[in-house]
Amino acid sequence: MRLLRFIIISILLLFTLITLFGLLIPSTVRISKAIDIDAETNEIFSLIRDTAQWKHWHPAFQKTETHSALQEGLIINEVVATDSLVQMELSKQEKNKLLNGWQIHTHPNSEVKTLQWYMDFHLRWYPWERFGSLFYENTYGIMMEQGLQNINNLLSSK
Repeated sequence: MRLLRFIIISILLLFTLITLFGLLIPSTVRISKAIDIDAETNEIFSLIRDTAQWKHWHPAFQKTETHSALQEGLIINEVVATDSLVQMELSKQEKNKLLNGWQIHTHPNSEVKTLQWYMDFHLRWYPWERFGSLFYENTYGIMMEQGLQNINNLLSSK
């Protein structure tokens, strides 16, 4: 009986410590990547705004068995659309909403524009979400770089 009580108290204490350390990790994480593109703003945003075009450039929407499971039940809502910014909210069954934003930055005396893609993650207090966010750069960051490169390749081949 003493051993069982010791094990239960130890597990609760360990969970509490892990949760407290997890709370030191920010609840909002932003991953951002950018690329220089020599194309018109409307050409760039036509690929981004039209979700049917995502299969041509977005790595998570290209035809593979692994990624088709990611798309199942995915809801995409456009939140903001201006002449230099598009924001879309992605979610599965109205939970864990993920804000994707694409912003174009122009440069004086240059036709080249910088396309920035960012993702905002809003994390709950759960320690596995907070600690898991430490690996987002290695997963989402690589995907974002590939997607931006795909957009650049599509637009430069026109």
